[in-house]
Amino acid sequence: MSSETRRRYPLDEARHPWLTRLLNAYHISDMATREDLARETALRGTPPACRAGCSVCCTSQVIPVTAFEIMGIFWYVSEIMDEAEQAVVRANLHAHRPEDGQPACPFLSRAGACSVYPVRPFICRQHHVFGEPCRLGENLREERPRDVFNSAHDRAREMAWELFPLFGVGEDDIDWRFESGYMSGRSRDLHSLPLWNIITHMDAAARRKQADNAGTSAHS
Repeated sequence: MSSETRRRYPLDEARHPWLTRLLNAYHISDMATREDLARETALRGTPPACRAGCSVCCTSQVIPVTAFEIMGIFWYVSEIMDEAEQAVVRANLHAHRPEDGQPACPFLSRAGACSVYPVRPFICRQHHVFGEPCRLGENLREERPRDVFNSAHDRAREMAWELFPLFGVGEDDIDWRFESGYMSGRSRDLHSLPLWNIITHMDAAARRKQADNAGTSAHS
């Protein structure tokens, strides 16, 4: 599938009307990020230090998410992931203890990859580092702020037009709420949320699939 084509889940988007807007906004972010990184790489003469398997930014970091970003993760883990991937996430969620300090993102796979990559939050899509890869415990914004690059700013208003209606914002109010930083007040740290509820969602989705399969078999 071309990176310019938004990934689609027709049945799920029909069942979850909010999902289409979220995926649209993610697609806008990804397209803007691709353009921004190409331009920034040309200016710096070197690509970002971020690489597949590099997961320092997924450990001991605040990960701001809005309600619909976490709903997207709940959906993906419960209804799209296969059983083997779910088993890893389930184990990670049981072991997730943010109060003990330096928590790793529970959606990080054993190989250091993002298991929810198609629905990873905006911060994970738009935060990039040039120069050397991140080091555990490093405060990038204090120690080497020039290496930090955040993408997709120029398309943020377009993303707001997709997302703000999900929060009940009417079209007449979107622009001024965007200018006033409306979305920043709707974010919470991923680690502070009751993520163990995803296990309940996984179990409920599995029971629903079993029931659907049983119904299909009975009528075949």
